[in-house]
Amino acid sequence: MKPERKPERAVKLNVIQPRSVLNRSGMGGFTLNPYNGCPIGCTYCFVPHMKHMQLEERKWGTYVDVKEGVPELLDKQLGRLRQPTRVFMSTATDPYQPVEERYQITRRILEVFERHPQHSLFILTKQTLVERDADLIARLPRAAVGMSISVIDDRLSDIIEPWAAPTSERLATIRRLSERGIPTYLLWAPAFVPVPMSREFVRDAITKIAESRTQALSLDSLNYRSRQPVGLPRRLARDGHAPATAAQVELLRQEARRHGLARRLDLVAPESEIAELQPLLPFE
Repeated sequence: MKPERKPERAVKLNVIQPRSVLNRSGMGGFTLNPYNGCPIGCTYCFVPHMKHMQLEERKWGTYVDVKEGVPELLDKQLGRLRQPTRVFMSTATDPYQPVEERYQITRRILEVFERHPQHSLFILTKQTLVERDADLIARLPRAAVGMSISVIDDRLSDIIEPWAAPTSERLATIRRLSERGIPTYLLWAPAFVPVPMSREFVRDAITKIAESRTQALSLDSLNYRSRQPVGLPRRLARDGHAPATAAQVELLRQEARRHGLARRLDLVAPESEIAELQPLLPFE
């Protein structure tokens, strides 16, 4: 049986007081990360390869910095903004990683957005813990919940994302949130697909995603390919999978369009103004 989480003794926790919490995104709006570090252990994670992380001496996946003062700082920063904006949480960590159960930084962030309802909040996670806050999220007029997946097959997801919920559980979570009227989306990135990728797989995979009642699907290929550990392609190959090529991503995207999923959720504009997404979700 798959353990529910990485043993806490394997993760060093630190409580810090950040000076700022909103970071401008090159695609517009802001990013917001309630934690530094992430213990989920996705083998393909791009965060350790980011430029500012090259100076980090700690090994990625072995530490989490809890940003204790985030909600209070966020309240002040949102209050100073003159125009409504979009905030993406999170782009470099998981806001519902296990430590969130204890510190509830993310839930306190949601309470801040309840006091600033003019701003849009896009939540992105791999963890089913997000359902804990469904009541609060449902009260936010401009909030959406996204789940990140990399592979449709549960057995393989358990291997390459060892401390995340299986893909099927993430899709089930999205369905339950959607049924509560909460806007939802899926980020399939990086996309790992069977070799060869058949038309039947494309059809079945997108159908399974559509059955989650998500409103949008974003797809992307593997970034930082040259910096990935050698074991990743070998592990995928043993299970008959490989990172999707740009052409394969486009085939999946075309099928997503047939289901009305290849579009961006813009929570500021009316639903009739939801736009075709090229590129897809604007995450850094």
